[in-house]
Order: sequence, then structure tokens, then C-alpha cells
Amino acid sequence: MEKRGDVMFLENDLENILKASYHISNMNVKQSNEGFKNELLHTLSEHLGYHHMLFWDISNNELNAPVHFNIEIHTINDYLQIYKNFDPLHPQNIDTHHAIQLMNKNEVMCLQKQTHYKEVFLRKNCYEDEMAMYLKVDDKLIAVIGFLRKIGEKLFNEKDILMLLYLKKNIENIYALHHYSQPPILFEMTAREREVLNFVFKGLKNVEIAQQLYVSENTIKKHLQNLYRRFKVTNRTQLLAKCLRYIDPV
Repeated sequence: MEKRGDVMFLENDLENILKASYHISNMNVKQSNEGFKNELLHTLSEHLGYHHMLFWDISNNELNAPVHFNIEIHTINDYLQIYKNFDPLHPQNIDTHHAIQLMNKNEVMCLQKQTHYKEVFLRKNCYEDEMAMYLKVDDKLIAVIGFLRKIGEKLFNEKDILMLLYLKKNIENIYALHHYSQPPILFEMTAREREVLNFVFKGLKNVEIAQQLYVSENTIKKHLQNLYRRFKVTNRTQLLAKCLRYIDPV
């Protein structure tokens, strides 16, 4: 047992941090973007016990479509379409100078918005608490990992912050290597384009994608046309062939 400030670490905690650090350091940076993020989230789940997570890329201070771990797609759609402006841990709503933030300690957003987010959005989806780790490369915010706890689970605390702080620099370094190994075009896609592309890889038809995303079929067709132009192809078959080495369905 070891005490760091007011946080008590058990021997098992230290062992789990070391195992997670070793796994992260040895990740394949050249795998697909989705594959890399899935592996990282699985590592955090296996060794640190976080079971509901999202990995968001950030461009122009906006969140792109996430890779998600044990979080339902309708929850993500609700968040992106309605509730992100109320999220006390969204990069637009918080001072990201602090590497890891707990929802209950955000003093930037007004209490009314925080309460609306927690009582309406989180509880509607059976969640109770939220934590975020902000990833920077060359002092530029490039990604955020969101952590959620279900109703009835233990709330996030200072121990969670300290455990993740031990891993943060390691995660930033390996993600920077991965990021630089990927074609820039993958990070230029909008959040919705990435969602549509992942559904295309799963074999869904336009009408089925529209139902999943709660939009019209014409909207999906427009997103596909944008993807065709972006990847310089003219149909789904060419799009799949060109993207197969980079995109894994999630």
C-alpha cells in the first residue's frame, strides 16, 4: 500500500498501471485509426476497470465521430445533436489546461447547464458521472477520451485522476506516432462522414444508415457524395477498396 498525497494506492493498483503502460508502449502505431483506438480503450478497460468510454479526435475545437466502448450509438447521436453544448467537459466549455477533469469539479460552465446535462442527458441514458482526459501534442489539443459511469457505480475521484496521469504522457506519445502514420484525409472527415463510412463498411444500405442516424435517406446520399469527392472515387465499391486498409467498422 502506498499513499500519494491524499490518494491511497494498493499494490494491485500500481501493478495494473504498469501493465497498462507496457501494453500502450507496445501498440502497433501503423494499424487503422479505429483499430488503434479500440485497442487503447480495451487496454484501459482491462487494466484500470473503465467500462464505458469514447475516444474523440478534435479539429478546430470540435469533436469528430468517436470510437466508442460499451456506449450505445443512440446515446452518441443524442449527444452530438442536442446535448454537447451542455457537456461541462466538452473542450468548448472548459479550460483544458488541466489534463484530466471530473464533471463535478468544473467551475467554468454555469450550474444550470451542468444540472440539465446530468439530470436530462446522462440519467436518460442510465449514466451518472463523467470524466475526461485531454490529449495534447506540441501543446495542441488533438483528442479527448471520455469516461462514463453507470447509475449505481462508484463516482470518479482523485484516484482516477492520478492513475490516468501516470499513463497520459505515454498515451500522448504513442498516439502522436499513430496520428503521423495515418493519411491526413482520415482526420479531415466530419463526424457524420465518419459515422456514415463506418456503416457503409458494415454493409448497411442508405435507408438503414438513415434509420440508425435518425436522418433522411437524402441526407445520407449527400454525405456519400461528399465522401466520394473526398476520396476521389465514384461509387461504394471504389470507396470501400480505397479505405479498407485504414478504416475498421466499430
